[in-house]
Amino acid sequence: MDNELMYVPVFRSKQQEIQVLKSFVFDKNVYPYIEIIKELDRVSKQSNKEKQISLFGGENKKTFESVYGSLIRSISAQKIFIDLPTHLSPDRNMKQESLNFLRTVISKREKRTSYLMKLKQYSDKIIPVISSYLQITGENDSIYLQAQELKKVFPSLAYRIMVATYEQDISEIIKTIRSKDYIFIDFGENILEENDWEANDIKDALKDINVHKIIHRCHIPETITMSSLEHGQRIEKIDNSLPYIYKNIGGNSFSDFVGIKKDNITNGGVQSPGLIFYDAVENAFFGYRYTYGGHKKGEVKPDLNEFETTIVPAVLASSSVKRMRAKNLDYLNIQNWGWNILNKINNGEENGKSPAKFKRISMQHYLHCIQQKMRDQEF
Repeated sequence: MDNELMYVPVFRSKQQEIQVLKSFVFDKNVYPYIEIIKELDRVSKQSNKEKQISLFGGENKKTFESVYGSLIRSISAQKIFIDLPTHLSPDRNMKQESLNFLRTVISKREKRTSYLMKLKQYSDKIIPVISSYLQITGENDSIYLQAQELKKVFPSLAYRIMVATYEQDISEIIKTIRSKDYIFIDFGENILEENDWEANDIKDALKDINVHKIIHRCHIPETITMSSLEHGQRIEKIDNSLPYIYKNIGGNSFSDFVGIKKDNITNGGVQSPGLIFYDAVENAFFGYRYTYGGHKKGEVKPDLNEFETTIVPAVLASSSVKRMRAKNLDYLNIQNWGWNILNKINNGEENGKSPAKFKRISMQHYLHCIQQKMRDQEF
């Protein structure tokens, strides 16, 4: 059993999240987890369907294995979990490349397994993630069948259990799991407490399976939007207690979506200048948003200039920044790329009129702070 791993940050294969993966140096007790949500990276508007623009530069014909193999090689981490997430549901508002990948690859067990096998040359670095197809196709032995194929190549596998189907999932896992494997218990947005009956039921059901167990939770609720933030105020709906309680509910490590809300992979929507910023001293999140405009009919749309004129100055002058600067732990040092970008925007050295860039700032700042806390053995 892995006795080193402590934290698993979950990313999706989107441009800004990949930039974070490529630029961050993960400590040996942090294994990033990538949910691959599209077959390739991006399609050039001037190219045919086979010609792709790589996230890593250049324009060539791309394949699933070349795109994600290049990404895997670029990540500074000891191990990486790789998932083609079966928990996603088709939605007409979903981005087309993700909807196609979900329908043609992820939703078909054998096809999904064949895509994971395309990455077999990286078997020393990646850990494929398996989930049940019971809720998708009604197949009873789907976990077992996936594992039988993948364990021929990969020294370790991970099994992702959903709360709604944990009893069926565990009954399959015990038939095939090995000591070097992992189990993710995905609680979604459920509030977790040490005396939570459901968490303890799952803990009891898993107690005799001697593998590394990871408690995953979406700590930022889907209902939180940038327009709903109160400028400069603590976001009370965000509960980030998991790093402090995961051991008491049966986990060997904890997992979340890296200081951001889980992306629903849909198109459309008005871009709202805003930032969810982690206060490492308070272990809390504070919201910063635009002042002018709105989303209601007849209102002027929010101006992206407010990233630079309203949000950045407010964050830099905040009590959160003062608290973090006063601590012995170096939360806001030069290795914190999110903090560096905020200062570059403030100094006019970098364009700040980008919601995607501020998503990256949130992630890089949160990752740096959590890693600093682990180094100080706070969790």
